[in-house]
Amino acid sequence: NDSSLPSLMSETTLDERPKIKSKAKQKTPRLTAAGNKNPAAKKSSKKKNDAAKVTLNAATVTKITTCTEESSDIEKMKTPSTAAVGNPQRTGTKKKAPSKSKETVNKSSTEHGQPQLKQSNVSEQDKSKTANKSSVLKDDEIEQQSSAGPVSLTSPVTSGTKSQTPSKSSSQKDMKKKEDIPLPIPPNQPQLTNDINYGSGKPIVVLHIGEKPSIAQAVAKGLCSSSTNNLTSSRGKSLPVYEFSVTSPPFPKAPNASKVIHKVTSVAGHVFSVDFVPQFQSWEIDPVHLFSAPIVRKPCQGSVVKHLQYEAEGVDFLVLWMDCDREGENINFEALDCCLSSMKGASTAYDRVYRAYFSAINPSDIQKAYQRLGKPDKNQSLSVDARQELDLKVGVAFSRFQTKFFQGRYGDLDSGVLSYGPCQTPTLGFCVQRYLDIETFSPEPYWLLDLSIMKRGRVCKATWDSGRSFNRKKVEQLLEKCWEKSTPPSVRILSVVSKHRKQGRPTPLNTVALLKACSKALGIGPQHALHAAERLYLSGYLSYPRTESTAYPKSFDINGALQAQATDSRWGSYVRELLQDGPIQSKRGVDMGDHPPITPCRGAHPGELSGDMARVYDLVVRHFIATVSRDADWCSTKVELEVKALEEHGKFTIRGKQLVSPGFLAILLHKDYENEQSDPNEIDDNEEEEKVLPEFVEGEEVTLSSPNSGSGKVSTVTSTCATDGRATLAIKEKMTTPPSLLSESELITLMEKNGIGTDASISTHIENILKRNYVSLVSGRRLEPTKLGLVLAQGYHLIDSSLVLPQVRASIEGECNKIAKGLASKETVVQKALNFFQGKFTFFVENIAKMDMLFGSSFARLEDVGKPFSRCGLTRRYLQLILGPPPRLYNKFTETVYALPCGGTAKQWTGKKCPVPDCDFELCLYTVGSPSRTYPLCPNCFNTSKEDLNNDEADNRVDDNDAIHELKLHRLAGRTLTLACPLPDRHPAIAEMAVMQDKESGGLFILDPTSLGSKWRLVSTRSPSVMHLPQGTEKVTLLDRIDDETGCHYIQIDFKEDKIPLQDGCAKRICYLPKDEPMLAAIRTFRGSETPKASNRRGTGGRGGGRRGGRGFRRG
Repeated sequence: NDSSLPSLMSETTLDERPKIKSKAKQKTPRLTAAGNKNPAAKKSSKKKNDAAKVTLNAATVTKITTCTEESSDIEKMKTPSTAAVGNPQRTGTKKKAPSKSKETVNKSSTEHGQPQLKQSNVSEQDKSKTANKSSVLKDDEIEQQSSAGPVSLTSPVTSGTKSQTPSKSSSQKDMKKKEDIPLPIPPNQPQLTNDINYGSGKPIVVLHIGEKPSIAQAVAKGLCSSSTNNLTSSRGKSLPVYEFSVTSPPFPKAPNASKVIHKVTSVAGHVFSVDFVPQFQSWEIDPVHLFSAPIVRKPCQGSVVKHLQYEAEGVDFLVLWMDCDREGENINFEALDCCLSSMKGASTAYDRVYRAYFSAINPSDIQKAYQRLGKPDKNQSLSVDARQELDLKVGVAFSRFQTKFFQGRYGDLDSGVLSYGPCQTPTLGFCVQRYLDIETFSPEPYWLLDLSIMKRGRVCKATWDSGRSFNRKKVEQLLEKCWEKSTPPSVRILSVVSKHRKQGRPTPLNTVALLKACSKALGIGPQHALHAAERLYLSGYLSYPRTESTAYPKSFDINGALQAQATDSRWGSYVRELLQDGPIQSKRGVDMGDHPPITPCRGAHPGELSGDMARVYDLVVRHFIATVSRDADWCSTKVELEVKALEEHGKFTIRGKQLVSPGFLAILLHKDYENEQSDPNEIDDNEEEEKVLPEFVEGEEVTLSSPNSGSGKVSTVTSTCATDGRATLAIKEKMTTPPSLLSESELITLMEKNGIGTDASISTHIENILKRNYVSLVSGRRLEPTKLGLVLAQGYHLIDSSLVLPQVRASIEGECNKIAKGLASKETVVQKALNFFQGKFTFFVENIAKMDMLFGSSFARLEDVGKPFSRCGLTRRYLQLILGPPPRLYNKFTETVYALPCGGTAKQWTGKKCPVPDCDFELCLYTVGSPSRTYPLCPNCFNTSKEDLNNDEADNRVDDNDAIHELKLHRLAGRTLTLACPLPDRHPAIAEMAVMQDKESGGLFILDPTSLGSKWRLVSTRSPSVMHLPQGTEKVTLLDRIDDETGCHYIQIDFKEDKIPLQDGCAKRICYLPKDEPMLAAIRTFRGSETPKASNRRGTGGRGGGRRGGRGFRRG
């Protein structure tokens, strides 16, 4: 159990695969117009034997060279689409050699409904080998791929992989037999592009899908900006569809089509979520079984799935406009699952699926992305799937066990769920470690010599070069030695050096730097800062805010971005001057290949934005301008002094600096969030204080005055240096100070350094430990662990430190990165990690007593908290109410815990017993919602009821997007977030109060048990609907008479004599309400709309702490 993950996970790499020899200087063979090799390539191939070897150019993408006899035979067997791709004349473009090649492994072709491709030019033996190879290519690199031998370029062999070419006879024989058998598509295979003449002379339909409705609107505006047709939204409210047709510009993948009909719509984040199958969603299941439990993908909203299927019906092309990161790629394939089967020519539809790469949603950026369409990357999607499965299974298993164990023992934990997360828990560990460093810190005194010199009426403090000493006697002896001689000692100016030094401009802004800057300079938390940046991006003000790059691409238009800010009153004059002089090239950063750094996309005048959005936009704009501004110029002065009487311990230094040219500092208001410069030629702000020093002359000597406290005594600087040209030397005593609590900015740095989370998920993990009440935010945006957070983290250390240390999670992130790059199999990585964590979990369960000791010394046991509430039906003893969170009842005699529904308030009632046979628990009341509704509640039946209100039928109602029948029961910590009646409608306590059916929600209207006086009402058991009886109602009595069809009760309504609402004037009315039209007309019905807020606690399903918690998926 204590073995390290790296050694265990090393098996997930594909080192066992045969290697391939590479020639670094091998030239890539060219293709002629007919698709054959050029003469030089033919001559080279003739020198090789029939079993041609596959060689690899280390600097470019893999190219296959084979004998000319096989090449000519293969050319004859090309399918029409393959020949079209391999013919440069038909595509009208020039073939380019890609810059890289990547290893991939075999993936299941059925992942995400992966389609199949017919390849008649590949032998059966090659199929078994090339199906395991894939490559990530840009669109202009795959536009004209062709098959040039027994191994197709559609399945390129990459570095680290050995390929054996079958013999000519067997290869041709197998190809003839298997010519028409579809070949499974490797997960990351870019596919053959479609025939360039597809739809020639005919209209085609292109469906564009964005990640959010705002993206769809921006795409539609960008694509139709050059069209004379107006943009129209044909249908849809939540997910609108924009339709328009153009003849120019043509669709780049079918330029010969007569007309292009564009349909632009979107999803709402993730289309599917990951969860356990129903039998493993119960908290009664042993959590150890969750590691091997099957998982399923469920639609987040069934209406989105149907929407995509309907809009994709019969379309020719599909273009995906999801965010250009791994999560976006995952959503790409979720959308593909819904659309591929509905597209025209579904068997070959994937060849007509493209992916747009963009970092801003301005019309110009949309047009650029439209002209440079590429292919979705399956490997990146699989890496997200792997992380989601691991986070779900590992997090839920640990969370369920420790929540049930400790909530069944302690009553004041102040947390609904004691959650564990592979990223969340190491994040907590950083905060706890800093807190323990502070608590265990022991201050120590130290001493140093303090030299002060009076110059030009100013006291200048000199720093002792020997540094502080923890030996007081040593420092006192030095001071005594200074005054031993008869002549007073002096201070001599050894050197005065002034020179100009540069303070470098900041590097371009990536996500982590933005989060740190917002926390440190603006006081905005990481989660809120990222949300503000996302809103700015969706509004077109900023580029994509999730990026790891700190280098502007060569194609980035710096002048254009600056000109957009030239009219702003806040920095316009500075920008115009910068444009006139010419912007400076930004500091050399790192291009991670995902997105450019965060930059402004358009101007926003003062007052156009407000709140955090305005502050974040201001910071980003100023930072961007600073990155292309000139360096700041400082004049740095260093004065070296010597007290000769102290010999080698007599060196002192005075430093100062003065700003000569502000450069980028003139625009950058908040420079304190900038990292320290690593260039030794640049200023170190901690080394020099910004101050102007008086004039010092080299060789000058200043007499040292005797301290007034006497030699050998600890003293401080006094007025003995009040005269110009005099100096004092004294001993100063100080104490070491503990470190401060970890700030958000420092925590982000630690997480990035240790590989905890990604640039976009770091803020989520910090937010999670705050919501779980593991840490609290104190002054200065610093994080202080709570008692619960301390006990949990220390308990993990007692049992198994690897559960809270960052190394394990960093290793998993590294393995997921290998999946994204095609270097490891998702199945292998997931299985190895689950086996590893299952061993950790088993050891954790066996040693939970160690953590329980810490809980016992920090929290009160259940029997010591709570107050008597209602009687138990088994012991007739009072159950104690534990307010929680979560709320629950506790029987200290049987040590039984009864969970109460979450989301409302439990109250005592009249002592009425539950009518269920052999139950006899005392009923209480449960009040929930707005408008408030009250229902009877039996604690025993609530915990043992067999009816699951979140069943398949209810799920189908959600899938049908029927808002009236929207489910009001959401899981929370294995219990239920109950926003309706906590008991099923068939429960006797509910049935005996039923008055009529609520046909719109499928529930019942029951008499509110708290109704009295003039406020009599009926409440729905399944929706926030209330029926208010007329004001003159004095009393309502439920009769024993029941309607045979519905099972609802007849009622007797007594009215006040002076307030009879009905025209018949009767003060007493007996009726079956659904059939009493006059009475129904007098009743006021209020139907509320109560959408539950997203819970801040981990449930049993969902994304399990994944990268964005499941974009577009609201958790209950």
